Amino acid sequence: MQPLINVIAYITANPGSESVVLRALKTAEREAQAEAGCQSYVLTQDTQQDNRYVMLECWSSQEALDTHMQQPAFKQLIKDIDGLAELEVVVTKTLGEL
Repeated sequence: MQPLINVIAYITANPGSESVVLRALKTAEREAQAEAGCQSYVLTQDTQQDNRYVMLECWSSQEALDTHMQQPAFKQLIKDIDGLAELEVVVTKTLGEL
């Protein structure tokens, strides 16, 4: 069985940019959820820092994630938040039987 690919993306909006960043993230969330290979794509907000969002993603394969990153919606998200937010991404994979 192929491992699932998980993405944890931390997006911290610059002061004054929160509404623009949030709108872009919500649009990306809606678009990604319809993509092939998307198991889960959920936008959350840090409870301690209102301008920090966390996107929790699960993809059926690395290929599905790679395809996602080439989609117009993903490219638009990157363009929309450029200069308005800091982005940190962690990619993990599920482990099989040990």
